[in-house]
Amino acid sequence: MAKKIKSAATGTKKKQPRKKTSASASSLEVQIRAAVGVVDVADSLTAPLKRSIENLLRLAASSVGSDEASVLVRDGNKGGLKFLVAIGEVADKIMKVRIPPGKGIAGFVFSSGQPMAVTDVAQEETFYAEVDRATGYSTQTILATPLRTSSEMVGVLEFVNRLGDPPYEPFMPDEMDKAAHYADAIATLVDAYEAADLVEILFERMLSGGSKGAAKKEQASSGTELRKWLKKVRAAPEHRDLMLMAVSLRDIASRGDAERELARDMLDALARYTEKNSASGMTYLGF
Repeated sequence: MAKKIKSAATGTKKKQPRKKTSASASSLEVQIRAAVGVVDVADSLTAPLKRSIENLLRLAASSVGSDEASVLVRDGNKGGLKFLVAIGEVADKIMKVRIPPGKGIAGFVFSSGQPMAVTDVAQEETFYAEVDRATGYSTQTILATPLRTSSEMVGVLEFVNRLGDPPYEPFMPDEMDKAAHYADAIATLVDAYEAADLVEILFERMLSGGSKGAAKKEQASSGTELRKWLKKVRAAPEHRDLMLMAVSLRDIASRGDAERELARDMLDALARYTEKNSASGMTYLGF
């Protein structure tokens, strides 16, 4: 006869661990997914950057004597522009407007990289009147200056009309200099904002496990699926490429210690190579 197992302390039978039923396992999975779902990455990186851009925009507008100003950024990679931040009478309306590639004074400044001050837009053939038609505003004078990082054009800083009543005084050369000074700082924040925005979207994609209706969420969040998705995202090419490389590295590193060490060694070697070439180039140029 098999002996009954008893507790030394109480003499009672020891309860054997109960096997989880499929129902309890399913309940646990729901709880885990709910816990992950509370991780809210939306706007956690971009919101502070956007507030800083708006604060700088208000300071810049005050310095050039205008209270109608905006920051336009890249809309895809074909030269179009959209409004990231705007202040003034029609700020809410203007945020819905898109500038087609090569259109308008902002489009010219973005494509040429040259600032532009216009005293009377009615006499300027590059003026894009669709913005006024969409907002009901009457633009007369404009000061637009490019937003550029060390290697990329990221947008346009634009001021519309002077303070007071029309006819408005034209923007002066010293005000163009002030605008350019603010543009340097705003461009840095815009570049960071665009990268952070893509990171937020990528995080959300990874946490949610991919698009709705996917047969297996695990497959949708794999490196292959993420790379396919990233290639279709409307984002600055340099930011998209950076995310693609990050996903590829994550994919390699997750396969094991040897793969992770190999990836680290390759990156270290590449960093040393580029630093050496950069130093050689500066020496050759006489710096």
